[in-house]
Amino acid sequence: MHAARQLSRGFTLIEVLVSLVILLIGLLGIAALMLKGQRASFEAYQRQQALAMAQEMAEKLRGNQGAAALYVTGTTDGANMPGRGQRFSAYEGATAADKCLDLTAPCDATKTAQAHLATWDGVLIGAGEIKDLVTNRVGGIIGALGCIERPDAAQPVFWVSVAWQGDSDTVAPPAAASACGVGQYGTAARRRLVTLSVATCPLAGAGGCT
Repeated sequence: MHAARQLSRGFTLIEVLVSLVILLIGLLGIAALMLKGQRASFEAYQRQQALAMAQEMAEKLRGNQGAAALYVTGTTDGANMPGRGQRFSAYEGATAADKCLDLTAPCDATKTAQAHLATWDGVLIGAGEIKDLVTNRVGGIIGALGCIERPDAAQPVFWVSVAWQGDSDTVAPPAAASACGVGQYGTAARRRLVTLSVATCPLAGAGGCT
């Protein structure tokens, strides 16, 4: 009788251990699923932010479409590239008239385009977001770069693109898409891209509609 009780108790303990192992495996699976969900949510958030940034510039370009050619930045990375902060830094130090904020001073299409690009640069670097103690930007999207292209010089159609760095490698944007941000994010599969096509009135040279 005593031996049977000991055997029964030992068997019960083994069952408990097996149950704990199964529970642990299940919890690890749930944790992995939650991590994957958080990554997907972050990717979706970044894409939503990038689309909003591209739409903001597209609306500004439409509103000043007579000078649409002045908005073209190309896709070659450099200090003046929207998302690098130089345009916005210069804008912060400009006069209200140069910013087109002085209602008593005239603001032509050129100044308007320059102000739009500078403020877009600020949006891309997260100028409106809170900074931490090391003055790093908090919020926004990772490594955002903005590009405005005119893929066909004979057509009044412009591409407004925002590129950024994804959380992990996925499928790279197609070769026929904008080259905005190419080579800036380690691997092509980590580069993310949204592009909006904006059609304007036929342009007469660099600065006006026909």
